Amino acid sequence: MQREEMITQLSTPLRIALFQCFLCGLLDVGTVGEQSVQENRSIANQADAVRGFPLKRSLMGRRPGMNQDDRIHELIARHHLGTIPEEEHAELELALRDSSAARALFHRACRIDRELARQSESPEQTMTPPAKQSRRFSLLDVGLAAAILVLLGVLATSWLSRPEMIATLVSTENAAWESALPTTPGSKLSAGEMKLTSGLATIRFRSGAEMMLEGPARVSLETPMGARLETGVAILEVPESAIGFVLATPDGHVVDHGTSFAVSVDDADRKSTVEVIEGEVSLHLADSSDSLRLLRDEAASTIDGKWVPIEEGGSHSVMPNSAERIMRIGTGGRSHSVIRANREKWMHPTKLMVKRRLQPGNHERRAFVSFDLSAIDLDAVETVRLRLNQVPSGIGFASRLPKVSDVAVYGITDPVKADWPQDALWEEGPFAEDGELLGYLPIPRSQQRGSRIFEAPDLLEFLKTHPGERVTFLLDGAIDPVTGETVPSMVIAFASDTHAESAGPMLEFVMRK
Repeated sequence: MQREEMITQLSTPLRIALFQCFLCGLLDVGTVGEQSVQENRSIANQADAVRGFPLKRSLMGRRPGMNQDDRIHELIARHHLGTIPEEEHAELELALRDSSAARALFHRACRIDRELARQSESPEQTMTPPAKQSRRFSLLDVGLAAAILVLLGVLATSWLSRPEMIATLVSTENAAWESALPTTPGSKLSAGEMKLTSGLATIRFRSGAEMMLEGPARVSLETPMGARLETGVAILEVPESAIGFVLATPDGHVVDHGTSFAVSVDDADRKSTVEVIEGEVSLHLADSSDSLRLLRDEAASTIDGKWVPIEEGGSHSVMPNSAERIMRIGTGGRSHSVIRANREKWMHPTKLMVKRRLQPGNHERRAFVSFDLSAIDLDAVETVRLRLNQVPSGIGFASRLPKVSDVAVYGITDPVKADWPQDALWEEGPFAEDGELLGYLPIPRSQQRGSRIFEAPDLLEFLKTHPGERVTFLLDGAIDPVTGETVPSMVIAFASDTHAESAGPMLEFVMRK
């Protein structure tokens, strides 16, 4: 049966309903296949005829927040159904004036309207024997209506069942995973279990809480304000936006009150240990209303189903014996990069970019970051490292450059240049001659994502010359120490504090035990 004959069999109300579906984009009238509708078919078989109508766009695309294409579909549908108010009619006219695609859709809608109107007035339809044809209309209408309802239900169920993204995998370091969830840095994460067999990984919850896992560890992400550590070590940094964050363990849970804390779960002994690095937490048991509050440098473990404080001087470190006790500080928004001649269109506001050329040119870039040391007791620091999260720059061809590009790290000694303006231009920021070279950070051309760590003996010595002060580091292209010539490099990009997926620069202090 041809498409025109199939449409003719529909009653007027159903014809109007299908026409609205065509115009709103739920069904595509241009691709309806031929279907043979026999008079003695069951309702189920008649419903099968409708399954030939292909989806063109998601029904849920027309909920509040619809895009421009969805809006034009809706306006055209209302126009042809005679339900469009005056202000929306003006909106439709403006869209038709400015968009050739909208005009093409409008012309297509007019053709559908004319075809439906023509077939509704066809003499052949009115000459059909009433008793026999009335039953055919009834069966077909019921079948089509049932199929459309099923279709709408499937679409709504599909939209409602989409997993909620509750966290982001910010960065990893030599990480090996066994996980059904994505494990590429920058990936959005839904609720589910992640098993880190080795290495380090940082997860930022949508609430703002950050959790660093040390493999081997197994964690279940539950909500933007909660997770469950089954085994291993996790260190959490919880800002004000995430106060009340809950980390559950097999025998209890930890409620944050604005703090930084570490948790260790020993899978063999089924024992949990909590250590507060900064701030305050409350500890709760799984099968009891008893609770315990811990403050800075206090710790507790579960023994015989109870939280037991660990006395000062006891073996209370959450970290395994081979692990380190680490303090981390960020830049507090003091990270910036500049380009020669201040060609801002070649920069990205959330990336710190570095590049050197053999011959100085307008595409050279350098970056600088600052850290406040006022909260760090440098005498208690064993080693220090600068952590940068590399992200794709989206510029240039890495294959045309050496296999490894070096980023030079300078400690700025000029106090004026160290206090650079927040929106510094090329001439205003620190240069290499304003500080001392601390070392080089090698970047393979084959890698454009991942955590990069700069660690050098001179780094701690430089910091000790600025106790309690704010220090600035310059990231620049390398210069050959023998010839003094510039070493060309690709455009290397690191995440700034405002990057949406990766954490900004951090100084990590390994404290003495």
